[in-house]
Amino acid sequence: MFPSEGFFRNVFFQPYNDRGSAKVINSAKNSRHFVQRLDLEKILETHHGCVNSVNWNDSGSLLLTAGDDKHIVITNPFSYNVLVDFKTKHKTNIYCAKFLPTSDNRIISCSADGSVLNLDLERPEETEWNFFTCHCSQCYKLETIPNEPNIFLSCSEDGTVRQYDLRTGVKCTKQRCNDHELIDCGKPVSTIAINPVKPYQLAIATIDSIVRIVDRRKIIKNNLFQNIVPEFSFTVPHLNHRDYRVTSLSYSPDGRDMLASYSHEEIYLFSLSKDSCTTAVANDFLENAPSPPPFKRIRLRGDWADTGPLSRPSTDNPDNHTTSRIQSQIMVRMSEMLINVLNTPLYTIFLQNWRPNYSPSVSESLRRHIRTIEPQGESDEFDIHHRDDRMALEISFENNIEQTTSNSYYRQVEILSKTDKKPPVFDDFIALQAIKAQYKGHRNDRTLIKEATFWGNDFIMSGSDCGHVFVWDRYTCEIVMLLLADAHVVNCIQPHPSRLLLATSGVDHNVKLWSPISVDRKFNQSFVTELVERNKLMMEESKDIVTVSPSLIVRILTYFNQIRRRRYWSRPYY
Repeated sequence: MFPSEGFFRNVFFQPYNDRGSAKVINSAKNSRHFVQRLDLEKILETHHGCVNSVNWNDSGSLLLTAGDDKHIVITNPFSYNVLVDFKTKHKTNIYCAKFLPTSDNRIISCSADGSVLNLDLERPEETEWNFFTCHCSQCYKLETIPNEPNIFLSCSEDGTVRQYDLRTGVKCTKQRCNDHELIDCGKPVSTIAINPVKPYQLAIATIDSIVRIVDRRKIIKNNLFQNIVPEFSFTVPHLNHRDYRVTSLSYSPDGRDMLASYSHEEIYLFSLSKDSCTTAVANDFLENAPSPPPFKRIRLRGDWADTGPLSRPSTDNPDNHTTSRIQSQIMVRMSEMLINVLNTPLYTIFLQNWRPNYSPSVSESLRRHIRTIEPQGESDEFDIHHRDDRMALEISFENNIEQTTSNSYYRQVEILSKTDKKPPVFDDFIALQAIKAQYKGHRNDRTLIKEATFWGNDFIMSGSDCGHVFVWDRYTCEIVMLLLADAHVVNCIQPHPSRLLLATSGVDHNVKLWSPISVDRKFNQSFVTELVERNKLMMEESKDIVTVSPSLIVRILTYFNQIRRRRYWSRPYY
């Protein structure tokens, strides 16, 4: 007697047609036997920088990748030949690139400056400047609609979700325009997702850790841009002591569940059923939003010492601390000074009054707070020049997938938006969805685009800061497989749409292809236990660390050097 479901039953009863083959492949994806035999098939050396985006075409015959080198590369995943290597006109790193549905030559991509490119590879010279420049901040995610080649969506740190219809226009050069605006959420949007079964359902993750699913048809039909009632809302109640950024959203293949990956936290599965609601509402968490905890340490942007398979907690090896490589008193003093700046109202003053000449009241506030950092004497007013207040102090990354702590970025955005408050967009008094499952063991601290997704129906996959791909059983939540996929961080996880093939990328300058080619079962439970404990310790250590750029340190040192010089020249002579 054969079991009602399973790989071997489907093989035995397989009819000789395409539908039967698809059923066999789907059941193979749901087999732990094959999952635990995934092994590296090929490394594609196709880029000269971090690879931030991996995407399959509809049939799975082409693999599209893009990243820091601003190149769009299309590869045949079976022959491994590069078919297209196109240098785009993007000025900054590409974060997301996708094929438009039903097409293998029409590409969309977005970058760190918020620009969205609409490119036709059959007419590259005509379309390479087809940019939508509507966003005024970083754009991390693009979403296409199944079987719809002319409409796509984007989200940005500027708080907007935009919908583009290429039948009405192939580009837009206006700055901060509202022509394609679908929703202005009033707060930064980290990622979005379209339900593959119900394409009208749009999931939106905002910086306040809440995910809302809205019906696009109702927004378009009624022209509602305020007080939108979500179909579903969810967050993680026990995270109410601080805000955690959602780096990835993924619908289950049947569209009934939602997978959300939280930075500095775990991965959660939520049920999209009206029967699984809780008694809590989103507004309960928004009204009682806590103040973020103070910063404790700084990390230089671009320092990946706490990532990869060789990284260890500082408790295991104190000499392996991120900043211990520079033992000079100058670095120690610099760290203390920056932490004091970022934990006092001086930070607020910088962000709210980022202009060349400060008013007397602001200057007095600056002098007062600078005395707490430089107690040896008084300081005079000084000028600060910067090109854009939204990049103030470079606390948030610039042209980099590396993230600061979620509370530091939210603090920056909240300060910048105080003078332009908008009424709430969403009706947050609907009941929150219940948590269906929680997946632990990985580490999601360092990057903003770390993905989590489904492998078939029965498994969950995610990248990690330890350089591994984690695979969990969807129902038991146990880790069933690990893949060492990067020397630092794994960000992108993209299963082939029909075959047993997985594409991954991260900080390494390549793309890796995985398939169940190993003869033996490649899973070591004792190593998994050790790695999970290590990740837990390191994730706790990384909380409340602020990532700063070297140019920020240079600027702050320059400011204080100017203060000392003016103090010296203004002192009386006897």
